Amino acid sequence: MTTGKDETVKDKVKVPTFTKAQIVNSNKYVARRDALNALLEADKTYSTIEVDNILKKFDKGGK
Repeated sequence: MTTGKDETVKDKVKVPTFTKAQIVNSNKYVARRDALNALLEADKTYSTIEVDNILKKFDKGGK
């Protein structure tokens, strides 16, 4: 079955997202807890890819 548009694997794969609290309290980001508390919004959800990109941008001097 086709939808009439080109679909990629990316369109079909659902990337898990997490709340700010889940990310800040995760073992993966324990060393970056303070930065993440300042950078992430409480009412949004983020994938780990988004969080990594936010931290990279922050490390380069941007917010």
